[in-house]
Amino acid sequence: MKKFLPVMAVIFVMLVLPLSGCMEKGAEAEGTIVARTFWAEIYEPEVNISDITSGSLPDVDIHYSKVGEGKEKAGIGDQLFLCYSIYTKNMAKFNGKAYCMIDGKMLSPMDTDHEYLPTAPEESRHFGLPQLMGNEAGISPESVHTFKWPYRFSRYGNHTAEFYVTDSNGTAYGKIVRNFTLGYHDQNDSRWGFIITVDPPGNEIASWKDGAMVFDLLCHRYDFPRQNVIYLSNGCATRDNVLYNMQWLSEHTGSSSKIVFWVSGHGGLALNGDDDREPIDGKIEMWSGDLYDGDVADFFASSKSENILSVVDTCFSGEFGGPDDLESVFNHFGGGNSMEDEGRVLVTSSTTFTRSKATDDGGVLTILMAGALEGIKDRTGGTADSNSDGRISADEAGMWAVIHYNIRFFGISEFNDCYTGDLYLEK
Repeated sequence: MKKFLPVMAVIFVMLVLPLSGCMEKGAEAEGTIVARTFWAEIYEPEVNISDITSGSLPDVDIHYSKVGEGKEKAGIGDQLFLCYSIYTKNMAKFNGKAYCMIDGKMLSPMDTDHEYLPTAPEESRHFGLPQLMGNEAGISPESVHTFKWPYRFSRYGNHTAEFYVTDSNGTAYGKIVRNFTLGYHDQNDSRWGFIITVDPPGNEIASWKDGAMVFDLLCHRYDFPRQNVIYLSNGCATRDNVLYNMQWLSEHTGSSSKIVFWVSGHGGLALNGDDDREPIDGKIEMWSGDLYDGDVADFFASSKSENILSVVDTCFSGEFGGPDDLESVFNHFGGGNSMEDEGRVLVTSSTTFTRSKATDDGGVLTILMAGALEGIKDRTGGTADSNSDGRISADEAGMWAVIHYNIRFFGISEFNDCYTGDLYLEK
């Protein structure tokens, strides 16, 4: 019986682990067994924005929940944990170090700069995300050892994943190399979301909470298809990735498409930052590089959409469609696309020359704007539904948010309604 139990344990491991991946036997030294598998856990934020009661701002509660497994099921910007398990038999115990490489980039198991986590590792677990354990462990025979790395995909298309463990001599065991496709499938829905949030290490402003609020708003409140929401956060929000996804999205949209473009982070001004005639350009700091107002105007034009809600929650964001945007003046002389074209509702958290306001719960404008679209009430019991038709348009939400922002002396936010009629986010 004592000899029978270890055999049954091996059989059990080999049968059960493939349910969460593809446990494979490796070609190691003769007589040894090294089995390994990998998979992805997907987490999404759930957000509750309270009514405005005794304070001047709503309370924001954010919690992440695991919603599924499988790398092929992930959307752009989903919070993933890439998991790798290894099982050995007929091998001596050794001190192992696990590695994960995606598209040639080696991932950090702790992600101390929160390149892929929403915030610092020690804080992330307080919001429902798994606690990270590092990538070093004693690899004991006849035991399953699992390692995790936080990650987010920033593009649809083909990808390569590589996992392995090394011993103290650098010998690799249990290597897996897989090519796979993160594919987009037509959703039969012409509504799109494009969310960008950046919290640089050491200069965080909780913009990740803004992203969580908007993601929850679009995917859970308004039922935008998950694959139609591009969510670029921190390390995924590079200038190159943003421009790539702008072009990709523009290939899938038309005049009847609805686009919600929402950015939160650090903003500024640049002298001749882009190629338009405007001498002073608005810019948004990406994880690497900057995004300019001309880039966004070009994206809106190339999308051909006549139904755009744009919210920019950064300092000096008036250059992204506020009434004081200098771009609208210089474009009268020809050259370049304009943010203020017809068919757009434009909301900014500041003017061209003023700063934005943020709290530990996120950007003040985003809290109010997302809350308005959620239907929260102010201290008078009123919502953003100003015409009492039972629906809240982007126009109504923008006006409600800006009034509450400005009247509470948070600063000077701006609302620029270039849309004829009412823009509703429902399908």
